[in-house]
Parts: sequence; structure tokens; C-alpha cells
Amino acid sequence: MAISGNRRGGRRSKGERHLIGARMPVHDADKLRTVAEAEGSTVSDYVARVMHEHLMTIDLDSLYGQEALPISRAS
Repeated sequence: MAISGNRRGGRRSKGERHLIGARMPVHDADKLRTVAEAEGSTVSDYVARVMHEHLMTIDLDSLYGQEALPISRAS
């Protein structure tokens, strides 16, 4: 008798991801773990959400002192 796999079980895919690692002081890491757990989240999901929220506030063009050139001024 063949054993069939769990075809629809488990967590849904969150899409393509990249692993980002960071080293932090032990006290901060412990606090991070506690906060994530209190929110019912994994550390990875919590960090991804917090970083996403922060990155949404940053305008990449302003990092390099560039602004979009209006089409009427381009010529």
C-alpha cells in the first residue's frame, strides 16, 4: 500500500522570499522573540512585517538626491 502525501495540508505559500539575517545583542533578540510571541507571530514574520512597514516610508529617489524629471523639462 502506497502512502500518499498531505497534498493540501500545511501553511499556504507566502510567495517568493529571500533570507535576510542579522546579528543582534542577546537582550534585544530575547525581547524580539517575546514581542513576536505575544502578538501570535513568528520572529521571522514579525521582523518581515516591521521592516515592510518601515521600508514603505522611504522614497528611494530621495536617498540619492534625485527627483523625477518632468517630461516637459526633459528636452
